[in-house]
Amino acid sequence: MLGRSLKADFLKMKNLPVLWAHIWLPVAINALFLFYYAFTGWSASAKIIGFFESVGAGFPILIGIFAADVAEHEQNAGRFQNLLSQPRKTTAFWSKLIFLSLSGLFSVVLTAVIFGAGFRMIANNCDIGMITYLTAALMMWCSAIPLYIVQMIIAFRFGKGASVGTGLFAGLLGALMLTDLGRLVWEYVPPSWTGRMPVTYLRVVVGTPDAVNELKKAIPIVCVVTIMSLLCYRLWASRFEGDRITE
Repeated sequence: MLGRSLKADFLKMKNLPVLWAHIWLPVAINALFLFYYAFTGWSASAKIIGFFESVGAGFPILIGIFAADVAEHEQNAGRFQNLLSQPRKTTAFWSKLIFLSLSGLFSVVLTAVIFGAGFRMIANNCDIGMITYLTAALMMWCSAIPLYIVQMIIAFRFGKGASVGTGLFAGLLGALMLTDLGRLVWEYVPPSWTGRMPVTYLRVVVGTPDAVNELKKAIPIVCVVTIMSLLCYRLWASRFEGDRITE
């Protein structure tokens, strides 16, 4: 049942911008950063950390936009009747969450691969391997799962404007948490995780002493919040009755 729902969602979305954006955005972002890095004098580790900080800070904004597009498409296709008429309504909502999050996984992995390959070409003194980039990308994606859930609920309940606005606020908050203001509290601020988690891991790789303790503190919190978010999403999906969303 879930497999059929995922296939149906892919067929519905394959020609929409929300799917293609997950392919073209990694290419565009990498082209911009690699061109800039080719002419800057920063250290290799500073460039890598700066790249993942920027991508991580922008991730919540994109999640808000993509969740809004998914909800809007479903509303336009019969005001949620395709969802509500299915024998297992929760399966349809799980399908949409999985589809969107897997698209995000593909996108962050593609971003890491392109950056890793491109950065090796322009950096002569970098010994960080592709596995490190992929691990950082996976940590970014895993820490984004609660954001996907929250944005899906907001998009279906309150509409495109609320989802995009919340995504922008989350992105700004996440960027703020990347500064010294968030150094002591970022573990408790989910919008900061997509930037802070991969960057903290990279700081561990380059040998920053306090980064290990930060990561040990953050990982259990992220896991607990993710599990609670999934349970809340299951409960919300089972009670969704096609409330009219607003702009």
